[in-house]
Amino acid sequence: MRIQNPFLYPVIVLAIAGATVASARTQAQEPTIATHTAADGAPAAEVVPVTTSSPDARHDYELALLYHEDLLFVDKGLVSLRKAVKADPRFALGHATLAYFTTDPLEERREYALAQEYVANASPDERLLIRWMDGAKNGGLVPAIAAMNDLLAKYPNDKRLANQAAEWLCSNQDAYEHGEKILKNVLRDDPNYFPALNNLAYCYALSGQPSLAPPLMDQYVAALPAQPNPQDSYGEIMRMLGDYPAALDHYGKALQIDPTFNTSQVGIASTYALMGDQERARAEYLKAISGTKERATKLDYRILWAMTFYRENQLERGSREFAKLAAEAHAADLPVEEAEIHRDMALFNPDAHAALRNLDAARLVLTENHEISQGSREIELASILQTRAFIAERAGMTDAAQKALKPLSAMSQTSRSNLVQQSYHSANGAALMTQEKYDDAIPELMEDPQNPLSLALLADAQDKAGQPVDAQKTLTTLAAISDERVETAFAVPQARETLKQNLATGAQAGGH
Repeated sequence: MRIQNPFLYPVIVLAIAGATVASARTQAQEPTIATHTAADGAPAAEVVPVTTSSPDARHDYELALLYHEDLLFVDKGLVSLRKAVKADPRFALGHATLAYFTTDPLEERREYALAQEYVANASPDERLLIRWMDGAKNGGLVPAIAAMNDLLAKYPNDKRLANQAAEWLCSNQDAYEHGEKILKNVLRDDPNYFPALNNLAYCYALSGQPSLAPPLMDQYVAALPAQPNPQDSYGEIMRMLGDYPAALDHYGKALQIDPTFNTSQVGIASTYALMGDQERARAEYLKAISGTKERATKLDYRILWAMTFYRENQLERGSREFAKLAAEAHAADLPVEEAEIHRDMALFNPDAHAALRNLDAARLVLTENHEISQGSREIELASILQTRAFIAERAGMTDAAQKALKPLSAMSQTSRSNLVQQSYHSANGAALMTQEKYDDAIPELMEDPQNPLSLALLADAQDKAGQPVDAQKTLTTLAAISDERVETAFAVPQARETLKQNLATGAQAGGH
């Protein structure tokens, strides 16, 4: 499994001095920690140092990162990080890492302030790590990328650092080619560095090459048969390939190894949702919801639970459940989740004007006085504006599409985020379609090839531009997408229905 939040941002794992990964761990084992070696047994000088006056703080910090590597981070890893900064309140890197990983915006603000207060205690390279985390989460991508490059140049033998830089590139920046290159280099030097094996499989899957992932998963599972994460990752890969029975089998094996491995419980629920068994999916989601203590993660799972009503076309029930969740997110001061809930409601609102009002509510949340990182605010706003352009195009609202495009265009001039750039190109393609400039819209929409909304528009633009073969290929690509995103829940069933109708029409024509 990837460390992920379906609605927020991926994460970065940081290389540290003093951590070794056990070859095989079970839920009853605490990850092994050695105090003076790198992740691969290299001298500590080959990895970024950790400055703390407390051996307990160092132990808990390193333990948290090992939990992250084992995909036990939510709950267990956060608890370890909190223990680390309690043991050493002046531990700048510990505070910065907790600020980065937490899903609680109030904790994020407090811990980041403490990281800045005690940053003078950190070594120069730790300060680079802090700059990397801060820039990645708060929208400062230029200093983040510079810090990442400086660290990679200074620590060329630090496999963990390289692996997680690639994870960030693939998951956070959609820079798949760059990420894959780094991971291949890591695995060339050490074919048994299993976190890189896992991340390379996900890079392939996310970049539209999922068929390349199963052989890597076979190697991963064979190497670590006593760990739940290889089975969990295999389950997610098979689900992305549309092999739902195999996905359920692998998720089930992960839970046999560790019944508390909650990401596999979520995986089972989402697999049933994608199979169309929404009643079973809801029951499985409730198990996952009860299995986490982190309030933002719990709300994310409840959003997936509520989405099952939209999936089975119970639009009124879905809207009621989402409205309740929006109120709860507001009361809990979770603005990204609140904004995302309103955006989800907009996609499934059959009234285009009412859908735009849903998006107005989503955008309003981001302007209110909430604790929210700049990076999260920027990415969520870009998604809202992109969705607004999509809905406007579907409803033939040229002015509304242009209104969504204008702020996105301004954002694209200053933002280095690939996600912002992709949202801009998609919105521009939608706006061009409202003007019937289909040939111009096609290359814009092709700049956002992993987004189901953009693919739906692309297929339409290709068809209207007189490219039916390309339109059919795009629809086929869209119909094959199988993941938890709200865009998938909205657009993929429509694509599958269109393909079915096209097949029936073709069969009738052949019969005559």
